[in-house]
Amino acid sequence: MKTKIRYIYIFFLLLFMGFMLNSCEVEFNPNSPWEETTIVYGVLDQDADTSFIRIQKCFVGEGNYLEFAKVKDSIYYKEDELEVRMYAYYPWDTNLWDTTLAQKSYDFIYTESYKKPEGGFYSEISPIYYCVTKNNMQSDDGYNPFVYRLEIRNKKTNNKVTAKTYLVADYEITKPTGDQFGFPSVQNQTVLTSGWITQKNNAKGEMARLFQPSIRFHFLEDDIPVYIDVDYSAKFNPFQTKETEITYKIYGDNYIYELENKIRAIGIKERKFMYGEDFFELYIYGCTQDLYEYITNNEPINSLVERPLYTNISNGIGVFGARRTSIKKGFSSCDSRLETKIRSLNIGFNN
Repeated sequence: MKTKIRYIYIFFLLLFMGFMLNSCEVEFNPNSPWEETTIVYGVLDQDADTSFIRIQKCFVGEGNYLEFAKVKDSIYYKEDELEVRMYAYYPWDTNLWDTTLAQKSYDFIYTESYKKPEGGFYSEISPIYYCVTKNNMQSDDGYNPFVYRLEIRNKKTNNKVTAKTYLVADYEITKPTGDQFGFPSVQNQTVLTSGWITQKNNAKGEMARLFQPSIRFHFLEDDIPVYIDVDYSAKFNPFQTKETEITYKIYGDNYIYELENKIRAIGIKERKFMYGEDFFELYIYGCTQDLYEYITNNEPINSLVERPLYTNISNGIGVFGARRTSIKKGFSSCDSRLETKIRSLNIGFNN
């Protein structure tokens, strides 16, 4: 949900930690009848080639729960156990969610291709469900918006879990302009003002509620093309329907500090500037209201009051939302002050 808002990595960790912490605090009888509870994490991105849904389950039993958590079958469904599908509807066809009225359907396939970091829970190859959605998932058909509904059915118990979301409406970066990237001097400081329109005219979908800027710097490292991302704090959008321009100031000194730390952490290498069309890029990430609520709900709090776990999953726990990315390309050069500053850091740009 690499780190950007970086939803898919960050949100999964928050979901997993938040749920497990919450489950430890709730008083219950471990020997009472088992009730199926499905955990779902899914973030749709119409700009991505493939969509992924992560599905897990709660577990219960006698003994040490930490030992249960290390057993794959305790937290994951088997390959042939679930049917995972998604449908695109017009908003006026969502009353009974009749699949015969869906404009499109998507089948998600079970695969074991992701290995999570080692820890107290099962950390071998972890199941995930995927669907190739390239050029087949959009916020509208050119005229009308789509609502995407996820349906997960346990083929053995017939338990059904559902969730819905709109995709993020298209938005556009307006600042900075030109083909030279840099931090202009403003009142004795170097400041880059980024800006974007929260929704393009007549764009369908849900206006993004949270945005995050990021600067991508392309260069050569031992003659191999690489890049470094420097991410900034998320920017809240106070409007849900009103199109407006949001601006965000990025300070040159802060950018240099973050860039230096990231490159030094990689180690000593020979580095060169890679002038060209994508020398620098400005990324603006955006997410839906549900993902915003989920992020906010999982932020650290300085309170003894227990905060309820946020979920928008029907008959389950988790989050199903959408994100997308707007990119400003075409910065084929940077101003001489920025280049001189990077060279002076003694991080390999000596040529």
